[in-house]
Amino acid sequence: MDIKKHIQLTPEPLEALINNGESIDFRLDEPAWEGVVVGDLIEFWEDFSGWDMEPQLQSRKVIVKVVEIFRAASFSELIDTLPDSFSQYATKEDTITSLRQWWTVEREQQMGVLGWRVEVILMNEKPYTNGYKL
Repeated sequence: MDIKKHIQLTPEPLEALINNGESIDFRLDEPAWEGVVVGDLIEFWEDFSGWDMEPQLQSRKVIVKVVEIFRAASFSELIDTLPDSFSQYATKEDTITSLRQWWTVEREQQMGVLGWRVEVILMNEKPYTNGYKL
């Protein structure tokens, strides 16, 4: 299995991804994400502090497939282009408020933003193991 990126995700969005089986992951449109394309596999690992540089022993891990990529100048514009089904997970205002924990308006305007619509492919069965289940 060729995993393109290993990316941290805090517990709340990771839990929502696991429960829903899909999600949209928002990011600044940084050079680190240039090579990610539809069909790529990404491993999200649970980051308990929001600033961990590598997974802890108890971190859960989920492998997802990128099924769609959205780009825009701002998170507000990006959210306006998302499918109606996105609104079942969160309001636009709540989403933007959450994103402001990580990224300022200035960085958003400077870099642009992206969103990956992802679907869960595999997840580890229990923390403390590397074993995944379908």
